[in-house]
Amino acid sequence: MEIARTVATIAVETRSARMRRELVALERAMRPWQDAPVGRDLAEILEPVSKGS
Repeated sequence: MEIARTVATIAVETRSARMRRELVALERAMRPWQDAPVGRDLAEILEPVSKGS
């Protein structure tokens, strides 16, 4: 999760479209676990990226 947090921070700071696409792909791949603690943590980490889209 720490890597996702770092990448999300960089994506927001740099407004990198490529990084945002990769994070969206990660979010999509993790949907089966969206109700598990790891899924909720990821959703929280990616919230700033989603808001900036």
